[in-house]
Amino acid sequence: MNSSVAKRLSKCLATLCTGLIIEIIDLSRAGAIDYQPFDWIPLRPGISVAMGYYELATYDEYNNTITGTSKSDTHLYSHVGIARYLYYGNHCLFDRPWVLDFILPFGTLNDGKINGYRLGNASGVGDPVVSAGYWLLTQPERRRWLSIVDFLTLPMGTYDKHKALNLGGNRWQNDFQADFTQGFLKKFAIDVSGDWIHYWVNTEAGTGNQTLSQNTTFGAYAWLSYDVSSTVQKVVPGASNAFLAIGYAGLFGGRQRLDGTYTGAETREDQIRLTYAQFVTPTWQILISASHDASVSGQFKQDFGITLRIAKLF
Repeated sequence: MNSSVAKRLSKCLATLCTGLIIEIIDLSRAGAIDYQPFDWIPLRPGISVAMGYYELATYDEYNNTITGTSKSDTHLYSHVGIARYLYYGNHCLFDRPWVLDFILPFGTLNDGKINGYRLGNASGVGDPVVSAGYWLLTQPERRRWLSIVDFLTLPMGTYDKHKALNLGGNRWQNDFQADFTQGFLKKFAIDVSGDWIHYWVNTEAGTGNQTLSQNTTFGAYAWLSYDVSSTVQKVVPGASNAFLAIGYAGLFGGRQRLDGTYTGAETREDQIRLTYAQFVTPTWQILISASHDASVSGQFKQDFGITLRIAKLF
């Protein structure tokens, strides 16, 4: 493909992506929604948790299922912060634990390009998320838990229909998720999860007056964790509940259409992750997680991502 054809193609692609590339922020925010290991083990009723996240992600490729993959002079840099609050309760329904969860993302998307065509920058507040979770099974003596949770994304984030990059999605979104945690061999544990994401339409996409619709996305997540508390305590005596974990996240489906025409954008992704976490005091936890997209289809490919999280129990 010669340079003039590539440039025209990238311009066409960038026009289609106006209002579509907002999906990047949904993936950046995944650190809050697709859980880290042991996140779905209930705490004592009445406990609140305040969390702060910082997520950095670099993207170095863009794939469109119609036009192919763009690598030359293609990149995007994402800096996202997340404020999160959880409250754990009990004795509400069949004497099972439950949790209420509130998430507010904010940040910047910088230096977006596809084949040298500038997509600009974006900053502001992402769409807030509210959720409620419920444990169907709690067997701490067997180190086994099963929960369900529903996340509702509210279209209240920063959105400009004339910009290619946005932190807000300008549409409602619902994510229903089921999570299972099982410990084994004293120091090992697995966390697995599946979710179903439904999207409402964005009526200010594309040129700003077009309708963006999206098929359902399905997600699959898995973590294998190993307890390193005894090793860490030799160096940091006050540490507890320290673990290392390796994980996988997969997204499937999510084809996008603009006024009924398929754009080549979707949510297909395979990502690998590595996490370390520990309680530095009985009420303070720190976590660091690194991630890399092994493959993607219909979106930007993340070359490197890192998540830092601090949690305070009170």
